[in-house]
Amino acid sequence: MERREGYTDPTADKVLSSVLKKPTLSEQDAKSLSRIKHLMHLLRFAANEFGFDIEERVILRDKQTGKIWR
Repeated sequence: MERREGYTDPTADKVLSSVLKKPTLSEQDAKSLSRIKHLMHLLRFAANEFGFDIEERVILRDKQTGKIWR
């Protein structure tokens, strides 16, 4: 980040890059998220077809990994 005085500020560069950096997902987590997105689409569709809405957070536990998704 360049300051008004014309010199770079390495501290600001480091802070901004860490804030703007997206967390990387493992391949397994990326696959799980894809499955969750598909599942949530199906759940919302099924609820709608039966005249319901999903109002609260759905918490899922992956049977393969044991990880809990909130």
